[in-house]
Amino acid sequence: MLLSRIAELPAPVTAAKADWLLASNWIGFTPPSDASDAAAQCSATINRQFGTGYVLEYITLNFGKPNAGFANDHSYKEEKEAHSGSAGRLVAVHRLRASARPLRAILGDADFERMQDMWSEGAGRKRWSVAFPIIESYEIATKPRASAVFDSSSMQRLFGHPSATLRPLNDAERAMIADLPIRRRESANAWIAIEDEIAAAEGSELSKKLLTDINRDLASALEGMTEERKLKVRRRAAWVANKFVLERQRVGTLFCDKCGFDPTDRLKGLPVKPRSVLDAHHLHPLEEGARRTWVADFALLCPTCHRIEHLIPAKTTA
Repeated sequence: MLLSRIAELPAPVTAAKADWLLASNWIGFTPPSDASDAAAQCSATINRQFGTGYVLEYITLNFGKPNAGFANDHSYKEEKEAHSGSAGRLVAVHRLRASARPLRAILGDADFERMQDMWSEGAGRKRWSVAFPIIESYEIATKPRASAVFDSSSMQRLFGHPSATLRPLNDAERAMIADLPIRRRESANAWIAIEDEIAAAEGSELSKKLLTDINRDLASALEGMTEERKLKVRRRAAWVANKFVLERQRVGTLFCDKCGFDPTDRLKGLPVKPRSVLDAHHLHPLEEGARRTWVADFALLCPTCHRIEHLIPAKTTA
């Protein structure tokens, strides 16, 4: 996949997480006690810490010891070996989503029980049970040592002590990681965010022009979906595109992303809005509905450039 930089993500990296291994589909946290509200409070804290941003994943120098009887377990040995190659490094950035789905529902009964057998302390069986699905994920291509990226004070603040929650990043630390190269990873749990956003899109008001633009872009995509599903996915895409257009209007960048055409001067004195002569274009139509597309997956094009785009064979970022 094409590489980009952390600085080019559509939202900031707001916090860091120390893990033993690169997370795949979810990131978990262990409630600090067996109190009835401990899990809910832990979930609220984590959700507040990452907010609308991304989470930087760091691999710890040490790897945990499992419960008695698992030291010679094959999967444990494999995971410990994998850890040794990434220890002390920054490996990924993830976008998480708060979800009412318990870890058991994400893993399945057998994997959940096995994990608790191997790692839970006491009778609580709540190890990493506050789970957040990963809905968007990027591998840090160079996997640098964290100590080579952060200064000593940041290393101590972020990773110098155990924490049951995330470690919020400040602006200086975000600047330190801004140029790290990243590439998109498949996010098996992206469907959770897509479903949530389909529901939000169904209750929103969208312009006829925007719906027309998106329907044209997705005309030959979405194969294998029912007509009802296609309608929902198209409407979600238009809902995301609307957020993209509103942001472009807010920052005053209503021009064609291909040729640079700016309609503002041409339309002075006319009862026509500059936005009305620019099209919202989906850059990766074949990926819509399969991964969580977002505002970075759209462009503003003049009608001529948009028409030319539709003459170019469809392609993905893979």
